Amino acid sequence: MAAHDWSAQHRTDLITTLVPSTAVTGLALATNMQYGDTAAALELVAAVASGSVCLASFSKSWSDALSWGAAAATLALGQATATTFAGAAWPTAYAWVAASAAALGARLVYRHRTRHDDHARELAKLTLSAKHTALETARLRQQMALHQLINATGNAEPAINLKGLTPEETAIREVVHELYKRELPGAAVERSATGWTAVLDLPTGLDPDKVIREWPRVAAGLALPGEFDLAKGALSSQVVARYLDGDPLAALVEYTATGAEAFTDPVVLGVDKFGATADVELAYNHTLIAGSSKFGKSNITKLIALRLAALPDTVLYGVDMKPGAPELSLLRPILHDLATNPEQAHAMFGWLTEEMEERGAILKEAGDTRWDPRSHGRPAVFVIVDELAELVRQGDNVAKGETKISTRVESLLALARAYGIHLILATQQPSNRVFGKTTDPRGNLTVRISVRMNDRGHGQFVFSSSKWVPGDLDAPGKFLMQSPDHNRPAQYKAQFVSDEVAASEVARLGRELVPAPTGKRLILPAQDGLNNQESVRDRLKHYGLMTRRELEAGTGLTDKQVLRACQEMADVERDEETNTWRLAVLPGAPWGVRAVAATE
Repeated sequence: MAAHDWSAQHRTDLITTLVPSTAVTGLALATNMQYGDTAAALELVAAVASGSVCLASFSKSWSDALSWGAAAATLALGQATATTFAGAAWPTAYAWVAASAAALGARLVYRHRTRHDDHARELAKLTLSAKHTALETARLRQQMALHQLINATGNAEPAINLKGLTPEETAIREVVHELYKRELPGAAVERSATGWTAVLDLPTGLDPDKVIREWPRVAAGLALPGEFDLAKGALSSQVVARYLDGDPLAALVEYTATGAEAFTDPVVLGVDKFGATADVELAYNHTLIAGSSKFGKSNITKLIALRLAALPDTVLYGVDMKPGAPELSLLRPILHDLATNPEQAHAMFGWLTEEMEERGAILKEAGDTRWDPRSHGRPAVFVIVDELAELVRQGDNVAKGETKISTRVESLLALARAYGIHLILATQQPSNRVFGKTTDPRGNLTVRISVRMNDRGHGQFVFSSSKWVPGDLDAPGKFLMQSPDHNRPAQYKAQFVSDEVAASEVARLGRELVPAPTGKRLILPAQDGLNNQESVRDRLKHYGLMTRRELEAGTGLTDKQVLRACQEMADVERDEETNTWRLAVLPGAPWGVRAVAATE
């Protein structure tokens, strides 16, 4: 068998030695007959270049493949050059013999290196196997010595210490050891008002993702009635487990003022289930507040209104179409105006459109793309609409050819945010119907808040997802929130604004309220059923100083009717210099003082 392998090996050596040189000789003779000395010259240049690469590769210890490849190319090109120059003569035979001898030498060197490398690998394997055997032998000897010691002393192997500094830590250590047969290097537990938080340091080889994925098994072993919230820790080997004991959102959260200074600051609404502050950015976002009656929708609306009214760069307007405006009337002192009937609502939304167009011109001139009260001189505007469905029901009842209120709302939702004009829409039954059955408005309502709603379809409409379930909110004040910063379902508890607190805050903020610096002033029409003089008095009482054109807009009277009514009223004064009218005030009072009727 060995003799057979040896002869086969030598046949391979002869073939690899003679075939290449014979092939080169044949090709070179053919080239000589076809191209003559020109081909020989080109082969000579190629041989010199290949030889240079070969010398550089061997001298600089480049890769073996490059070195030996360049050597083979140099040999073949040298043989081809000699053969092409000589033609069918003795020098060609000499070149063939020399090339074959060189190939044989290279083959022998390759054989030697290959055998040497094979021997080296086999020796390394034997050495590694011997070391492994020695280690295993040492381990077995240690185990035998331990067992002999146990038998001699009667002591069992030392138990793993699973006792922690707190009962919770001890329970966690025991359950993890039971499930994974591993001991936790660390398990710090800190109690809080809502339960406790444990930071688990996992042993090497125990994947945090695996522990989080299989945490229900750990929770079952702990046998606790509350719920857990899992997250990865600051280190790659840590898991943070927060346990909620009972319902952390059951307690009342009292109203507290915040230190917000600009409309771009987040608006604080309440707390999350861990007691952390729950806030949301209303700047450059339209907001939808939904929910059934008696579950806190009006409370959240009041809370947002108080937060915004305290900001120096923000003004508030309101729309409440329910008889007597019961929800927003309490906030009247902090609203720059309140629309309570369809005519006033159309006037307000028409004015908002004009204000938006003026702001667009200001932005264009300034080369800006978004409204900034500090840079552009006018405040951010927020319009609170209480019960959107009622606004659309009354405001869409217009004559043919007139603009529906739902169309005005839709336009502002699509365009107004960049100009610092925001809509806050509250409704009990959110659906396309309350938006006038037009296009889906939800894409422009980027902040969505909901208290409890029993109809799952309404919850689906608000959040565009079945993961947010308002029906699971089991108490007034609890709410769900979706915004660019709140994209996971989570329950929150709103701060409670009692009637007493609301009245006190409204009175305080109302004293500090100043007229909003806007373009064309918003003038809402007077109530129906008033005669000419009563309409003029009503608007002057509401707005203070007014021009004749503003009185025309506010009363619906003609220029002559306004003039006659003012002239016939003893308690109306006119300033010739500013051409404005006001109700009579104390003698000697500056003309700029806001007029107050004697009946107030």
